[in-house]
Amino acid sequence: MKYDIVYVVMCEGEVEYSSTDEESAEGYADNQNYNARQEVLEEWGNDDPTEKDIAEADFQAGFNGDYYEVVKLDISNKTEDDMVELPDGNEIEVSDILEKLKTSE
Repeated sequence: MKYDIVYVVMCEGEVEYSSTDEESAEGYADNQNYNARQEVLEEWGNDDPTEKDIAEADFQAGFNGDYYEVVKLDISNKTEDDMVELPDGNEIEVSDILEKLKTSE
């Protein structure tokens, strides 16, 4: 199957999830970020966080490396042996994207 636009969820330079559906990718990233926040709050023993606590837990989760972001990529002219450049200048292998697409669909 040939893909054009894909939505890739990245965390610490690694492909965590990819989909042809933006909402699916956003939902996955949101869920992972929420789980990371909850882990921090649990570590802190905070079971009734304020908005400030939540913001600090989000920051701490990101500092710990648990920050998931969605990147929109065009892989229409790429083969699985190619690399694709991310908006931040880093590159990832198209094969990594395709592998995650197979598991998400």
